[in-house]
Amino acid sequence: MLNEVKDQDVGIGVFTPGRAYWNQRSRLANSCQRLLTLSRLVGRPSDLLPYQFAQLIAASLEFDPDLILELGRGFGNSTCAFTEAANMMGGAAHTRVLSLCNTVEWDTKTAPALKSIVTDDWFTPLEARRTDILTFDYRRHLSSAKRIVLFWDAHGFEIAECVLGTILPLIADRPHVVLMHDLSDTRYCSPSSANYSGSGLWKGENAADSRLRIGIVDSAVAQAISVIDFTGRNVITLDSADHTFDLELTQVPGRVEEMRELLGDELFSLQGHWFWFTMNERPGPYTFPRPQ
Repeated sequence: MLNEVKDQDVGIGVFTPGRAYWNQRSRLANSCQRLLTLSRLVGRPSDLLPYQFAQLIAASLEFDPDLILELGRGFGNSTCAFTEAANMMGGAAHTRVLSLCNTVEWDTKTAPALKSIVTDDWFTPLEARRTDILTFDYRRHLSSAKRIVLFWDAHGFEIAECVLGTILPLIADRPHVVLMHDLSDTRYCSPSSANYSGSGLWKGENAADSRLRIGIVDSAVAQAISVIDFTGRNVITLDSADHTFDLELTQVPGRVEEMRELLGDELFSLQGHWFWFTMNERPGPYTFPRPQ
């Protein structure tokens, strides 16, 4: 179906993950030890590495949203990063974080661990709901938001249909950016990552051993298929954080060296392993899948 929403000066300016990483380098450097401590207290580097933690904070600070919507929380690595970013931007009066997931680990493990270094006020911008992402009332909770960062980390075709068919039509006429974890850019992967390495074909599993490669996307999650389809239909650029790091950092003399000196090897990397897009790239009308 077609949505007749037109672009009404909703551009996101010059935002890219690479530019955000560079522009926010001093703020990251000033919080270096704190960010590393927060990441270690979550204790799930396999879910989100410290440099990805810093990259998501930089993207949030640069885009300056009044709402960060997180789909999929788990132990809460990204939840922690976004809540820290919200506090750095002025707290709940400026930015709220709405985190949706059906898991319990944030409440039972992560939040208690974080309280060893954060005050109760630190949690004020965050609303961490245990809920069904598919049936949540997005229209009501997104109605007042003016600038939105959407972090899409819950997997599966049903979730993809919800994001692309329910959420995006609601925010297409406002400044927004969609960030997606668990997708790698084949242009910046090691040659050995192209090998099957004993695995079979990817058959729709999420985060399994088998992976798929389509164009520049290497992934093991179903949303990769759905977002390639969606951005292709809408003639919208789907790009990786890694590519913008190359353009904004590697190809500008002196920037990589400065970033590495400021942030160290834990918080700085030219790898991201996440993708992004925005419908603000062009005016509508847009086409959306019909949610089941």
